[in-house]
Amino acid sequence: MSIVVTCPNGHRLTAPDKRAGTSGHCPACGAVVEIPLQKNSVPTESSIMRILGIGETLRRGINDPLPEEKKEEAPAPEAPVEDLPKRRTVQKKICPQCDWEIDAAFKICPKCRYYFMK
Repeated sequence: MSIVVTCPNGHRLTAPDKRAGTSGHCPACGAVVEIPLQKNSVPTESSIMRILGIGETLRRGINDPLPEEKKEEAPAPEAPVEDLPKRRTVQKKICPQCDWEIDAAFKICPKCRYYFMK
């Protein structure tokens, strides 16, 4: 029996029972698809070890050092206020037909489509 899975983009996929509890890629779009465990299936020893993270230690060896973690870079210092670009002030006007406040550069009101002559 196989497991029916739907990928995040809506493609319907079938996976063999032995892939239960793992993830794979959708052949149609390449999205990562989680293959759930069957409700009445028993998890395998390898899937339990993978969930607990024990398998990685056994493959690497107990006495081997852990891989070095990436060191976080210090955040860049914030720019002084005078170096920041000046924020443009937006002039506003009121549409005479719908009383909506809009940008003064608009020639047509986006709400009621009133056309400004000047």
